[in-house]
Amino acid sequence: MKILLLSDANSIHTLRWAESLKKNSLDIILFSLFAPNVKSAAKYKELEIKVISPNLRSKIKNLREPSIGKIKYILSLPLLVKTIRDFHPNIIHAHYASSYGVLAFISRFRPFILSVWGSDIYDFPSRSRLNKFLLKIIIKSANVVCSTSIAMKEIIKKEFSRNDIELVPFGVDTNFFKPDQKEKKNFLVGTIKSIEKHNGISCLLDAAKIIICDMKEEIDFMIVGDGSLKEEMIQKVDELGLNEKISFKGFVQHDKIVDYFNRLSIFIAVSERESFGVSVIEAASCEIPSITSNIGGLIEVNLHNKTGFVVNVDDAKDLAKNILKLYKDEKMRLKFGNFARQRVLNEFNWEKNLQQMINIYKSL
Repeated sequence: MKILLLSDANSIHTLRWAESLKKNSLDIILFSLFAPNVKSAAKYKELEIKVISPNLRSKIKNLREPSIGKIKYILSLPLLVKTIRDFHPNIIHAHYASSYGVLAFISRFRPFILSVWGSDIYDFPSRSRLNKFLLKIIIKSANVVCSTSIAMKEIIKKEFSRNDIELVPFGVDTNFFKPDQKEKKNFLVGTIKSIEKHNGISCLLDAAKIIICDMKEEIDFMIVGDGSLKEEMIQKVDELGLNEKISFKGFVQHDKIVDYFNRLSIFIAVSERESFGVSVIEAASCEIPSITSNIGGLIEVNLHNKTGFVVNVDDAKDLAKNILKLYKDEKMRLKFGNFARQRVLNEFNWEKNLQQMINIYKSL
């Protein structure tokens, strides 16, 4: 079976899909609007996966950012049509509705599968009526629409009038994300998220202040990730005088990230919006209990009083209270962590979720 993937070549999720499908004897070509970076290109070459890209950065480098969105599909379409003609795919699988979904739609090739990721459903349609109208057309035109969470599935049903949504979570490789059994050097609470407003990093810092300054508890905090608010958050920690208790590790490559998960005693994901919460699943696979906000897909991946605690969104006092509850109860932490790992093995195992997608391919 020939699958033409339309997705960002530099996304770790794209690489994982392409690699796994290839290992299951599917013939894969990846079409990406932007060329893969050096590291990604080397990996695709090693896997013998062909990547086709119009390399738009070189073509539109003199255009302002707003113009890029308007012209990239027009520039890409001829090469995509040629790729379809030369490759003769059985299926086009587009990842991310508001970009590669658009490209799949205007190519007019059928059947095509659309996988929605999150911000394409939560953010893109809220920017304008035209965006919402366009997204509705794309969702209705796809032969199959796949969502990673029940929460996002319900939004698609309500806002875009489509009921037959396949639920295919972003599973994790449980052989990679696993506890390392090393004794933890200190009690460390942290998150592994991009440092953006919607990820609740400021709320985590406020909770840390309550715990360290007000409650006088000896707990350390770690933030792994980069983002537009990184310098602002570092400055906030400096103003609070907590540099020795809160560390920023910056961006970490995916193949090293499990080491940072295994340093943690509690994982935090108090986002203001979240379509699924793959980082929570990765933490759970490492037997780490989580504290998450009560929104979107997070309440599906983290079960209150079973794999961790669920707290009110943007509520630093509630977050601090629940961090302390887990900090003071090692037996509870171990119980939550063990149950979390077993749940991932049963429900969010990558191989199981991959097979779901392959079965969808075979059904078309």
